[in-house]
Amino acid sequence: MNPTHTTRTLILLSLAIATTAPAATVSWNYDRNGTVTGTAVAGVVPVANWNNSWPSNPTTDLIDDIGASTTIDLSYASFNNWNIQGSHPGVDGDGSSNKELLNGYLNAGPAGWNPPVTSSSVAISQIPYASYNIIVYFSSDGANREGQVGNGSTTFYFSTLGAASIAGSNATLTQTTSTSTSDYAGANYAIFSSLSGASQTITLQMRDNDEWGGIAGFQVVAVPEPSAALLGGLGLLGLLRRRRA
Repeated sequence: MNPTHTTRTLILLSLAIATTAPAATVSWNYDRNGTVTGTAVAGVVPVANWNNSWPSNPTTDLIDDIGASTTIDLSYASFNNWNIQGSHPGVDGDGSSNKELLNGYLNAGPAGWNPPVTSSSVAISQIPYASYNIIVYFSSDGANREGQVGNGSTTFYFSTLGAASIAGSNATLTQTTSTSTSDYAGANYAIFSSLSGASQTITLQMRDNDEWGGIAGFQVVAVPEPSAALLGGLGLLGLLRRRRA
């Protein structure tokens, strides 16, 4: 294959991937004065049909963004639960429910009196997607508390935003990309990209005694592959099959 043809093929393949149908997204939030359900839209990937821990607390066959059941199951653990403020913050000025998403969380942290659970975690299983990203949201009622969140292979470090994250008309959503203890970046979400396998466990650990925080929610976002029909129309189906071989 000559260089010109290779370049053309890569461009067409990129276009094929870019025009693939939107990815399926499964979203879940912990509800303590933070309800995201039904038509409420929230998240870095803004979708409706969130699975909400209250009142039905679904843990099996979570629904996706169009309300269809999936095979995804969930279990979660923490010392207790908490919220940034003791009442519902309500809908954001932009119509989203991101302040509700961030308000309640699975609370944990080290303390001098040694709580039995010092981290909060979510175990996600029966994930049906070949490739996917997981967006994890975390909160604390106090600012500048250092912590880390990981999936067993990648760990991100952060400093909590506290009440400031829901104080404005719209929630403040800030990503941490720090993978070093030299940088506890101010943030309230992390993205674990290009994952595979049927299960993932996300664990959040706060660093210092009596500085508490935890996981507020997550989104599993499928990374779609271009359809056979689309690739065939572009003459690229054989190339994709050779790439997989």
